[in-house]
Amino acid sequence: MNRKIALILGALLTVAVETDSSPAEPPVYQLKGASVHLTVESLQHLQIKKITWKLNSTTMLDHTVANNYTDYYSGYKEKMQFDSRDFSLLIKNLDETDQGTYTAVITETSGADSEKAKYCLHVQEAVAKPIIQMNNSTLDSPEGFCNVSVNCSVRDSWVYYTCDQTQCSQTEPQSWPDVNITVTVYNGKIICTGSNWVSKETQSEPLGDACRKTAAMSVSPSSWYIWLILGIVFLCLCIGFIYFLCLRNSKGELDPDGTNTEYTVPMTANRAHPPNTSQDNTLYCTVGHPKELPPGRPPPAHCDDTSIYSQVKK
Repeated sequence: MNRKIALILGALLTVAVETDSSPAEPPVYQLKGASVHLTVESLQHLQIKKITWKLNSTTMLDHTVANNYTDYYSGYKEKMQFDSRDFSLLIKNLDETDQGTYTAVITETSGADSEKAKYCLHVQEAVAKPIIQMNNSTLDSPEGFCNVSVNCSVRDSWVYYTCDQTQCSQTEPQSWPDVNITVTVYNGKIICTGSNWVSKETQSEPLGDACRKTAAMSVSPSSWYIWLILGIVFLCLCIGFIYFLCLRNSKGELDPDGTNTEYTVPMTANRAHPPNTSQDNTLYCTVGHPKELPPGRPPPAHCDDTSIYSQVKK
């Protein structure tokens, strides 16, 4: 009795496995413009009447085994090449319109249909040559290490790294995930690699070029402004000091002939005088050539070295 139950359960399990034995959808990546070959496996001991290849839900071709006739549907004959020996399918000159799920359906002589192959096709373009830009670099002079900010771009996708002579670290996430971009340093060179499932390209630049630029620009541009301002302030102070010395010396300046001029200025006219008292005498005398007087002062009378002129109240 137990043996019979075990046989029944085994039969049910076998039927369930056969019923759910739909193939997985392994992803297939292929280069744009190339060809892809899709095969069908596990066809031994099957009584096959017909095989049908589909793209998503659209039938592309039917092949009848009895008369070995392949019927291509509209628009697929030029694109596909069916092999009646193993039921495989070759798709030529791939482009983006060929992407999708390809399924091979087997119809047995009993009329039962089953999926025997299933592929998810992705078509990708070849990766372009990466472009490297190195900037914002700093130099640690005592240790001789150079840190460089690296921007590596592949078409419209880019990524940022910071590198020195030994390693690179990613500082910003990649902009678009269509192409995988990595940056490494090896033997004194920054190496940028762009890759997808079907192609790979690399580009390299010497790290020393960026480090030499950094050493030449080790003084920050802002420090130049500070030194310029300090220089202007110092120059202004020097000019002011020289002007002050000149002004002070000009107050005690001699006449062109080396002589001095003295003037006795009369007292103001409205000064009160005692009656019957003569006003103060006024004496003008020049020695040498007269010096030009400022406006408002009476011109001096010229006298010889021994001449004296005096004005006495009448």
